[in-house]
Amino acid sequence: MKRSAQFTVCLLLLLFAQGVKAQVQVGDNLSMNLSGLVTGGYQANYGDEIQSNHSLEIGGNGVLNGSYYNPNFINFTVNPYYNQSRANSSLQSLTDSSGVNANANFFTGSHFPGYASYDYIHNSTGSFGLVASPNFTTVGNSQGFGIGWSALLPNWPTFSVSYSQGDGTGTIYGTNEQSSGSTKTLNVRSTYEIAGWRLAAQYNHLNIDSNFPFFLGGDTGTNYSNSSGNSFTVSGIHSLPWHGSVALAYTHSDYAADYGSTLGDSKGVTNYTTNTETADFSFRPTNRLGLFLDQTYTDNLNGYLYQNIINGGGGIPLLPENSHANSETLSAGATYTITRNLYGQAQINVYNQTYFGESYQGSYFSGTLGYGKRILDTFTVSASIIESSNQFANSTLGFLGNLNAFRRFGADWEFSGGFSYAQNVQTLLVTYTTSYYNYNANVHKRLGRGMQWTAAVVGNHSGFTQEPGSLSKSEGFSTSLSLRRIDFTANYIQAKGQSILTSTGITPIPPTPGLPIEGLIVYNGRSYGAGVNMTPIPRLTISGAWSHATSDTLSDQTPSSNKTDIFYGQLQYRLRKISLLAGYTKFYQGISASGTPPGNEYSYFIGVSRWFNFF
Repeated sequence: MKRSAQFTVCLLLLLFAQGVKAQVQVGDNLSMNLSGLVTGGYQANYGDEIQSNHSLEIGGNGVLNGSYYNPNFINFTVNPYYNQSRANSSLQSLTDSSGVNANANFFTGSHFPGYASYDYIHNSTGSFGLVASPNFTTVGNSQGFGIGWSALLPNWPTFSVSYSQGDGTGTIYGTNEQSSGSTKTLNVRSTYEIAGWRLAAQYNHLNIDSNFPFFLGGDTGTNYSNSSGNSFTVSGIHSLPWHGSVALAYTHSDYAADYGSTLGDSKGVTNYTTNTETADFSFRPTNRLGLFLDQTYTDNLNGYLYQNIINGGGGIPLLPENSHANSETLSAGATYTITRNLYGQAQINVYNQTYFGESYQGSYFSGTLGYGKRILDTFTVSASIIESSNQFANSTLGFLGNLNAFRRFGADWEFSGGFSYAQNVQTLLVTYTTSYYNYNANVHKRLGRGMQWTAAVVGNHSGFTQEPGSLSKSEGFSTSLSLRRIDFTANYIQAKGQSILTSTGITPIPPTPGLPIEGLIVYNGRSYGAGVNMTPIPRLTISGAWSHATSDTLSDQTPSSNKTDIFYGQLQYRLRKISLLAGYTKFYQGISASGTPPGNEYSYFIGVSRWFNFF
């Protein structure tokens, strides 16, 4: 009874309180402005994994902006929120989430700018899984902190340093499995120009400690990894005669990780050190003729592959190296503009590599012909022929073609798209060739009075010519229809291929030879969904969305079939600064490898919100 009375008082304040427009001045130098949205109403939550809960709830979010002395001296923004979800706000969390985001900038526009940021999230849903395929939905907490500073003095080397750290924990819906992790990164960078050279140096340190579900690692119990690494790069660019330039770079990196199960001994340790050096020369002696010469050496092809995964944010791979590998390549070529729209290119590559216990020497030659003017006012094309050879195989002929299109039909229709096809194209490893095709298309139709329709399709298929089972593919379709008072969207995506276990979860990879079975995860998934947003009468908005995802994953020991369904809808009626709200969310997720029943959760909300400009 007491709680109901308190809620009634809060609700009356929401409805009848007067907003105040002003900016607070604290002392002579500090000025601030605070605005926000306060929400109150009746909320219910029930499901398989939670106790039924019916209550009167107060929530909201705010934005505090301010500056000290001058906005260029210190300015800051703080964004707190409380009990926000898809049912009662624009926040995309399936659960009532609370937290704060804050950042501050110092000495903006000066030679010594800096920044600091902090965020904290409580009881929010997120994702854990594969990019470009269905993800696993999680709920948990996280926080992070970052700081950076730069020295940008004229005629002196620039210097920038930044540090960030974060940690979080989460439970995967439909399982008893928990994931957690902490990350620390340090970045130092400097640039300088001297004697015509544009020089740069960069150092990165990365530390990731994580625990991930057993059905990803293949062992019972929580799997863990502790990983760290360093990377240092120096580079320089200088102009050369004949409108040319030279670019030199050297990178040294070392990474190590130990991983295992909490119910057993450590499974193993992976570590690698990689040195990579590149030199690129280019010249343009005439308007029609261009020349280039490129040289690359790396003493660890495995580490080179892993470095690309780390740079893409995929975490540190936990796969052990199974061979020593190095590579040196030299390529030279020329491009020539035959006519205004017709051009050609010739290139030869010479290589010397060692991997899988063998040494390889050889070369491949490619010739390309392209036409830049649109054929039939629609198409542009290019085609390449590639001939490769080494001491272990006869010459191999490859082909690469590209077709792009763009066309307007009248004033209302617009079409664009592209198609690429390759057969027996050289990969990073010289004895492996790849075949692939990629396509995309987009159709746009203007319907008049601001109405329009758009449809898009995209897909790619790739694999090794020597390994029929190495196929990786994805296909997707999306469409949207925008009418005067209603918008529709729909999408579909299907993806399959290989992924590897990293310190941050599972990361899709392109077809890669020589990877051990341990840590390799094959996935096959699809998802589709639809959404609608309508304004049947002024000030009334009704929106809803539904998504369905299924996937299969297979590690070296553990298969899993996974399913996720999400539906939510929201109604909002605005009366100046006051809005009436109603929302509903339904969520389902099941993961067979977890050994637990699927999880269901339902929630709905009915209430009112009020916007304030406090000061």
